[in-house]
Order: sequence, then C-alpha cells, then structure tokens
Amino acid sequence: MKKTIMAIVSAVSLTGSLEAQQKSGGKENTVQLIRSATLKLNYAGRTFVVDPMFSAKGEFMSFAGVEKNPTVGLPMPVEEIKKNVEFVLVTHTHIDHFDPAASAALDKSSQLYIQPTDVAFFEKEKFTKAKPVNDSIVDGNITIHRTSGQHGKGAVGARMGNVSGFVLKSPGHPTIYIVGDCIFTDEILGNIKHYDPDYIIVNSGGAFITNFQVDGPIIMDESQVVQTAASSAKAKVIAVHMEALDHCPVTRVSLRNKANFLQIREDKLLIPKDGEVIRL
Repeated sequence: MKKTIMAIVSAVSLTGSLEAQQKSGGKENTVQLIRSATLKLNYAGRTFVVDPMFSAKGEFMSFAGVEKNPTVGLPMPVEEIKKNVEFVLVTHTHIDHFDPAASAALDKSSQLYIQPTDVAFFEKEKFTKAKPVNDSIVDGNITIHRTSGQHGKGAVGARMGNVSGFVLKSPGHPTIYIVGDCIFTDEILGNIKHYDPDYIIVNSGGAFITNFQVDGPIIMDESQVVQTAASSAKAKVIAVHMEALDHCPVTRVSLRNKANFLQIREDKLLIPKDGEVIRL
C-alpha cells in the first residue's frame, strides 16, 4: 500500500511538472544573473534580458574615484547573453543599466520596453521598437506592469531622475517583481502588497554618490534588503547589483552576514553569483 501511494504521488508530481513545462513551451522558469543588474530570464516560455550592461571590465568611468567600471568582466560572451532573446526590459538609462556596448550589440529593431521618460534617448540611439510602458503592456502571454520608486532621497534622489521597475505576470507562472534602482519606501511596500509577488529582485549594492552621502544610498543596502525580505512572508528575494561597480560597497558576504544575524534563511534571500541560474 505504501509503495502504491508513493507511486501515485510521484505520478501526480510528474504530471504537474509536465503541465508547467508545457505552459512554458518546455522551458523552465529561470533567472540568470549576468552581472550587476543585468539579468536573463526564461519566463512563461519567453526569453528576455533586463538592463543590459555589456561593457568590458574598466571600459567606462569611475563613480567613486576608486577604479574604472565595471570592476569585473562579463561571465560569458555577449553573443551568449543575446542568444534566443525576444525582448529587452530597461528600467532606466544610466550607463550601468544600458551602456554604449549594449546599444552597439543589440539589433536596432530589437523589441525594447522602457519608461516613458526615456523615449527620446532610444530614438537618439536609433532603436525603432522601443515601446514606453505607461502602466502595463501585454507581450504574448506575459503582462508587464511598470512600477515607480525613488532612486535615492533628498538632493541626490532629485539628481538621479526617474527610474522604473517591472512586475511580470503570466497565468500558471510565478509573479516576479523587478524593483529596479530604488531605495525601500512605502511605495515599494505598496507595490509588494498590491502585486503579491512570488519573487522580488532587488538591486542591493548600497550605491552612493560622492559628496551626497548625507542623503544615504541611491539603491538598497543590507538593511533595506532585509527589510524587503521581511515585508512579504510569501516572496523570495533575489539580491543583485553587487560587486561590479566602484560605488557599491555592499558585498555578497556583508549582505549574507546581515541576513544571518537577523535569522533570514538562505532559501528566503537568494544571493546569486555572476552567471548563476536560479530556477523558480
């Protein structure tokens, strides 16, 4: 009898797994951290990239006077990152989220989803299918909701300009909230409560702007990341945007130490390495 029950359970699990794969076109739902905030996702059978920064190590300016950026190279060739990509999400156009190397590498007819304030930028870059997301947009079986937030507070926040995040929804698939370059605010908390995501991807490097440190970080630091994790009993947090730019002092070790001190489990706060794939 015990063997029979186990066989039934295994069959049900296998059936559920097959159904999920069929809904995804045979692909698993995955998030791959490329480097910093650059991500490659397989989601609901689609493949896309978020915030492409393709520059080689040291190819553009320092932000903090420490060393040129990016401070590390890509974990794979650009052609491998681009493989099978159907569209690109761009949260904003700061150079560490969309750089000249990405502009040169991507086909100018690539489908891009952007924030409305960046339309002129992409027109200047000669992209012909850069579509602004005002509230939400549907691409095939995926609904993309655009969210907003604060890229810092006070004078530095005003200087940093507009920034967006995206929430991805598709029937039968986990909901993903890509927060973007935001600090933790009531607005972010409201987005989490409204969209009830299964996964929250957080830019976690604690970046600062020299001479504006009094205003605090311009993206989340260790304390704000763990605050995000505590804001949803359901969601798993994926921490990215670390150890690739000279103005980001938060490291994977410092973030994990903070989480351990507050007894946040490793399966609650995921901290991938560059190139690592997380199965959702």
